Amino acid sequence: MKNKRWQFTLIIMCIIAVLFSGCSKETEPVSNIEPEIEPEPIEEPTPVPEPPKGTPCPLTGELVTIEADLKLRPIAVMIDNEYNARPQSGLSEAEIVYEIPVEGNITRYMAVFHHNHTDKIGPVRSARPYFIDKALEFNAVYVHCGGSPQALQDLVTLKVNTLNDLKGSPCFWRSKDRKMPHNLYTSTKLMREVMESNKFNNKTAPEYFKFNEEFIEPDGKNTRSIIFNYSKNYVVGYEYSEKDKLYYRMINGTRLKDKESGKDIAAANIIVEKTTRKVLDDVGRLEIKNIGKGRGYYLSGGKLIEIEWSKDNRSAKEVYKDLQGKEILMNKGVTWVQIVPDYVKVDIKE
Repeated sequence: MKNKRWQFTLIIMCIIAVLFSGCSKETEPVSNIEPEIEPEPIEEPTPVPEPPKGTPCPLTGELVTIEADLKLRPIAVMIDNEYNARPQSGLSEAEIVYEIPVEGNITRYMAVFHHNHTDKIGPVRSARPYFIDKALEFNAVYVHCGGSPQALQDLVTLKVNTLNDLKGSPCFWRSKDRKMPHNLYTSTKLMREVMESNKFNNKTAPEYFKFNEEFIEPDGKNTRSIIFNYSKNYVVGYEYSEKDKLYYRMINGTRLKDKESGKDIAAANIIVEKTTRKVLDDVGRLEIKNIGKGRGYYLSGGKLIEIEWSKDNRSAKEVYKDLQGKEILMNKGVTWVQIVPDYVKVDIKE
């Protein structure tokens, strides 16, 4: 009996064990393989741009990559601005341009070329004493076709190196699309060839303006345009472009363009020298005060500040200072200089 009971108990226990094992959940086999971990992306270092190569031009502050061009002597070319001479050729390649009145209620340009090269410049016109004074500041070869009696005498007295069409300098030609005297032209290539043969390449450009490292707006008055009323057909203006950070030159309400390339004439800097004039003779030749001191304006980046200009003698470098007595820092690029006698109305617009 006891054996039977024991057997019965054993059977019952086996049945219960089977039942419990059937109700239990299956367990997944344990894996010894570790899960893959994706590596974190490696951040590449931001490439540092190489600094631009070149040496700053002493007249514009812009980098010149051809070392030989830096050693070139500046050339100051007298350029016609009568109605029949417009549009002119080569002004878009000049590093500095001066506009100054001459007799007959008209103005004339003097364009200073340093490292830029252009195939056609002009029309070339005659010399005046106060333009010579500007050319002397740059150690420039002075290029012209004749001149006033005083200017021609000054060129001899001051021993200025010149290229003069009326003296037979072989770097000029007459075009057929315009009438004399508005059709005399030259090129940087021809002028430099004659300079070389005349041994005029004995000087280089002096350090002239002081430049900001980066473009900086002067701390001055907002000025989007400025207009100079020299006379009826000589209403000159500049309109500022925020996009380009340039002043586009206007003549009688229309943008001035280069005749050959069609490029708009523009500048990064505008300097205004306010001065006085005196009529010297019946022809109307002028004496423009440019020795001593005077007031004016500097415009760049859409801003205008008042300045003081000073020039100690005819060949001395002109210095431009703010009204606190500090020499102004220019933005890099082309500069136009407006000489404005007291009879010229100046209209400044914000």
